[in-house]
Amino acid sequence: MKKILLFLLSGFIISGIYAQEQLPDFSVYKVGTNRVVVAWTHNYQGVKQISIQRSTDTLNYFKTIGTLPDPSLQQNGFSDATAPNDNMFYRIFVMFEGGKYISTKSKRPTVDTSGLADAYNSGNKSNTEVNLNPNFIPSGFVQSTYIFTSPDRYVRVELPLDKRKYDLKFFGEAGQPLFELNNIKEKRFKLDRSYFTSAGYINFELYADDKLLEKNKVFLPKDF
Repeated sequence: MKKILLFLLSGFIISGIYAQEQLPDFSVYKVGTNRVVVAWTHNYQGVKQISIQRSTDTLNYFKTIGTLPDPSLQQNGFSDATAPNDNMFYRIFVMFEGGKYISTKSKRPTVDTSGLADAYNSGNKSNTEVNLNPNFIPSGFVQSTYIFTSPDRYVRVELPLDKRKYDLKFFGEAGQPLFELNNIKEKRFKLDRSYFTSAGYINFELYADDKLLEKNKVFLPKDF
């Protein structure tokens, strides 16, 4: 098995990409045709749940479209790839231990001026075609909250900050084992491209206390 080098991180994937507002304020960006990213930071204690809600109205008819698996992360975000248009209203619902909750004011997305639209929008290309842009993410593919690629050209791992024992296994597209990390001590680290044999989708399984927490995949662009 290869020796895996771990690099400590200073933030979550979106922290180096979007200007994130602190809850109860937050940021909403248009990143392509009917594709929206909601991003935020928070310093709350005892957060039990964070959900993203969407509506056609600024005050009413909000429906939850996503709930974060680890609400304790101070820097986080959500990619909405199912919006009927990019002028919907978004708000964030935060529930605390003990039953208290807050709901932010609603916001419409603003145009992404940081150039990140190219990283999320595949244009007229097929979802299976690999874009030469090293930051390209296939249209409709929503990255895992825990394991994901990012513009710094690494696979990043962001595990919940708790006392559970975490194991991580990587597999090729055909299901062949690549390598695994057992009893991971660092909760924030990144993996170099050299540990992966090819571009495309890499499957993974994440275990917490020997129970499957997530079975998903990470996308490695051609020029990753």
